[in-house]
Amino acid sequence: MTTKKEEIHTAAAKLFGEKGFAASSVRDIAHAVGLGAASLYNHMGSKDELLTTICFRCANEFLEGMQLIELTQSDPVEKIKELISLQIRIALHDESSLTVFNDEWRHLQEPFLSSFLELRRQYETAYLRIIREGIEKGRLQNSDPYLMYQLILSSLRWLHMPTVKKTKLNEQQLTEQISSILINGIVL
Repeated sequence: MTTKKEEIHTAAAKLFGEKGFAASSVRDIAHAVGLGAASLYNHMGSKDELLTTICFRCANEFLEGMQLIELTQSDPVEKIKELISLQIRIALHDESSLTVFNDEWRHLQEPFLSSFLELRRQYETAYLRIIREGIEKGRLQNSDPYLMYQLILSSLRWLHMPTVKKTKLNEQQLTEQISSILINGIVL
């Protein structure tokens, strides 16, 4: 990707995250990168193409992270800690894209929508496999795996929002404390 394309993708992700995909115009994106609306098309195909690229880039980042964690960790609890760390890292370093990934994917057009949902399904399946492994090995409590999965992901959804800065924790501290709370609970 050229530097101008990267700049356009970053600006689009930020606008889609702030205003939503539907409310963000090509003119808004062009203005954000200092181009005219017509000139923007020299660097991109369409607004839909930008959304597709942002969503799939983020989905692939999660899947590649999952695959690496599955290859390098054997303990299911450590895998979950690493997955929490992955989510935090992406949220803190690419918050606009994560917002689009979490919320604006619904605007994807077919066949991209089906392909995107398949990538999300693959991630969920792998995550559930890790949780089930943890339950079977006696490393996690015997609770509903899907409930655990949703609780973990839901507890991390706020990390891409500006309010995360209220914690005053750096990335490592945030990762350690969130992992500890999610894995060990809040009761002493």
